Amino acid sequence: MAQLSFMSRAHRRLVAETVARSRRLPVRKNTVLYEANSGRGAVCNPEAIFRALMAAPDMSHLKHLWVLEEDCLNDPIVAEFEKAKNVRFIEYKSLEYYYALGTAGYLVNNSTFPPELSKRPEQTYINTWHGTPLKRMGYDVEGGGPDTRNIIKNFLAADWILSPNPFTTETMLRKGYRLDGIFRGKIAEVGYPRVDHQFQGPLGRKQTLERLRASGTVVPAGAKIALYAPTWKGASFYDPLDEMASTAEFVTELQERLGPGWRVLLKVHQRVLAQADAHPELRDRLVPNHIPANTALAVSDALITDYSSIFYDYQALERPILFYIPDYDSYSGYRGLYQEPADWPGPIVTTVEAAAEALLAAPDEAVTDRLRAARQTYNPHDDGRASQRVVDLVFRGKDTGGTVISDFSDGRTSLLLYPGGLLPNGITSSCVNMLNSLDFDRFDVSVAYGHSTKPDALSFLSRIDPRIRLLPRIGRFTTGKKPLEQVLGAEFPWGDDARAPRARKDFHDEWRRCFGDARFDHVIDFSGYGPLWAGIFAAAPSGVKSIWQHNDMVSEVSKEINDSTPHERRLKQVFDLYNDFDTVVAVSPSLCELNRAGLQHYAPHTAFTYARNLIDGEAALARARPRFELQRPQAEAPQGADLRTQVRLLTDAYGGEAVAQAVEFETVLSTFLPPSEDTTFLTIGRMSPEKNQARMIRAFAQVHRENPATRLVMVGDGVLRESLRSLVQSLGLGDAVALTGQVSNPFPLYEAADCFVLSSDYEGQPMVILEARVLDLPIVSTRFASVTDALSDDQGLIVDRSDDALAEGMRAYLAGAVPQQAFDWKAYNAQALGEFLSAVRAA
Repeated sequence: MAQLSFMSRAHRRLVAETVARSRRLPVRKNTVLYEANSGRGAVCNPEAIFRALMAAPDMSHLKHLWVLEEDCLNDPIVAEFEKAKNVRFIEYKSLEYYYALGTAGYLVNNSTFPPELSKRPEQTYINTWHGTPLKRMGYDVEGGGPDTRNIIKNFLAADWILSPNPFTTETMLRKGYRLDGIFRGKIAEVGYPRVDHQFQGPLGRKQTLERLRASGTVVPAGAKIALYAPTWKGASFYDPLDEMASTAEFVTELQERLGPGWRVLLKVHQRVLAQADAHPELRDRLVPNHIPANTALAVSDALITDYSSIFYDYQALERPILFYIPDYDSYSGYRGLYQEPADWPGPIVTTVEAAAEALLAAPDEAVTDRLRAARQTYNPHDDGRASQRVVDLVFRGKDTGGTVISDFSDGRTSLLLYPGGLLPNGITSSCVNMLNSLDFDRFDVSVAYGHSTKPDALSFLSRIDPRIRLLPRIGRFTTGKKPLEQVLGAEFPWGDDARAPRARKDFHDEWRRCFGDARFDHVIDFSGYGPLWAGIFAAAPSGVKSIWQHNDMVSEVSKEINDSTPHERRLKQVFDLYNDFDTVVAVSPSLCELNRAGLQHYAPHTAFTYARNLIDGEAALARARPRFELQRPQAEAPQGADLRTQVRLLTDAYGGEAVAQAVEFETVLSTFLPPSEDTTFLTIGRMSPEKNQARMIRAFAQVHRENPATRLVMVGDGVLRESLRSLVQSLGLGDAVALTGQVSNPFPLYEAADCFVLSSDYEGQPMVILEARVLDLPIVSTRFASVTDALSDDQGLIVDRSDDALAEGMRAYLAGAVPQQAFDWKAYNAQALGEFLSAVRAA
């Protein structure tokens, strides 16, 4: 096992070095790299384009590299071209593959290249895609943003995207994958090259049948062919369901009902080919992977499918199409369809008996009319010459028909924002509040973040407006021997200067790897804490660039944790990059002046400004105060009713969301703040040195000795939690101080507490003060540089940063001497949003 791990690490290192080295080598402008279905065969649109180029005399100067998985390197096409000096086959994800990916002049793919792709300006990327969509795609699938991560990355890198029809262009590409506003390539509506294979003459049909039989597929002479081509199923492309047992049962029974005059063949999706191979009874019916699906369609007398987009290709022939969908209700519910079954160009059946009857029956005139209309809509360019049009457009630079779209502007201003590490803290909360406050009719908003399935990341994604485009960063950029993340945290190949030429090139290449040729009007590093994203955004080729400061950054550099200053090197790298940004934005006016004084020398020509954080007052109030009392509807339940009955009655009366909020409210309070006559002081924050919660504990100890009917609830987590717990015990406060840890919904605690207390040495603009003000909670805070930007002397009590002063502030609350003022958070938000737009120069 240890040896295997070593070999795996060694291979990853070789791949990293190969990828990095390929970016420094010249691009081979006459080399074309083809990949289809991640190397699972030389098929689909790339295969059709390849054959068109090979047949063109004026393209003889090109060299062709085909990418195949190891199991496909013995496919017949390899033997077919073994003597061709300008054709080679290379193994998918081999070192040679990564070298070719970084140096080939042309890149052709019907799906996606892996995350390592960082297309260079000298390369031309043609993404042919692989079908008119029936199933919802991309962002049109609920929660589909993260699942589309590598697809949108490839689209943004593409110079050309092929589209068979206006429906695919508008519905899938421009809307489903949200290319409008940021795509800088071209979409060519010229038909699908692979459909050219369907327009065979008698000789072509004979050759295809011979290929099928030579591959072990049984096709009796004279028999009609019914091709069954179901789609893959599953909630995610990366995790398809295995339904091959039921598929085998359907094919076998259908054959029995059709009789010897028909032969039922099976063509499965690439994602489930291994599942089909595991069923011996299917092997003599299975169309092999190396025979393109459209070649099999050419010899088929009828097509049976379910939700596969293959029927869009087949309808170009105007032959019978049958839809077998016994699971329509369940399938459409979790995936969704663009076109309702009533509009499909063929009869719909749910049993094998009905399928056989439909195939044997005479064509229905209404169905035939629907098929002809569908062909006109979805196959306007499928005439057998699509491959030639692609060669003319891309390789010859000639326009020979079709529609080319190059303008994807929609009149909105585009913003790209990095929200930070998505931890449960004030930065994330303020980012969510700001994003959801933007005018999406005016702004096209994209969020870039490190892809993650951790609960904190999923929580962030669930809280932001679904109109926001998600651009998850996947894979790692390699500088050679180490990923860029590790380089930034350890040894810098360019030294300590993040603006050195080597650093600039690496960051620029990583921008292209993540965002391709996309352009944004405004690029915003809303975190401002990490050199990786700061470097990537500093390398953006266009747009106004802004970077945020959520704290006293000079103090953050020198902050000690366990006798070390962990942020020092990374933050100094960030400061080195300030000069590449147009604005450096602090979250309060006072903080802006403080950081300007300490850091302006890093960026003498950059504007230091501010934009206060926004607060989601409606969410705070809703999560703090349930819409009804749980006990109230229980009286309506029959005496002795079980919990399930009570929950059902509650849900029927008030709705599931309201019930969930009420249950959450009761759970938080009963767990962390049980009923008591004691006065409750509340504090919320990361347990880190700058928060100085030790001061709060010592101050509370003074107050509690004088007034035992008091308690302190401390919400948060961090590196100092155990030391704070020890301090609580040493002062004999175990029964009076509760350390709750992180609480997903702290708002019921605000509602139930009596006074909010903050003991920080420095802050940015603390969200907790804004939240406390929304919930009308009296506030006592220490006096740090930016406190008055969130709390004035008539809105709360501000005291000196000492144990005694903070204790005196708590006593003031007990005496009723803490001032309080109503907070118009809506007016505040309007002003803060204006500050944000002004700070990023989008006002």
